[in-house]
Amino acid sequence: MKRRVPQSLYDTVLELTTAIAQPEAVNAVDETVAEEARAKLVALFQSRQSVGTPDPFLTETVADFTSDAAEAARLYRLALEQCAAFPGEPTHTKRQGLVERLLELGRTVDAREELANAQRDAFAAGDTDTIKELDALAGKMAV
Repeated sequence: MKRRVPQSLYDTVLELTTAIAQPEAVNAVDETVAEEARAKLVALFQSRQSVGTPDPFLTETVADFTSDAAEAARLYRLALEQCAAFPGEPTHTKRQGLVERLLELGRTVDAREELANAQRDAFAAGDTDTIKELDALAGKMAV
């Protein structure tokens, strides 16, 4: 059974990530708007962490929008740890992000190990799109 993220958290995160990514931008992303939204996303994450109400969905999202690969990897690992308290929370996307960041950091051995976990979890979740993406990552790592 897949976990449902609380609607209010989902809506807030969607609003902020849309402002960060600006998928409707015709020419260029408004960097000021994007950075303000990213700062709000990080503040929301930090606030929930400090009051003891973390959410792996939020932690993963912050990792997705973190430019520092080492910090992003730390956040993906934290999100995976948080999943233990949230039955049904998907782990394969968190593992995929972790694999990508480990590769950025040149930690191929760690990335291979995590890739196997990600593939197993994606298969168990029946997420064929992620399975294809992970297979492509595996192909790049084999070269």
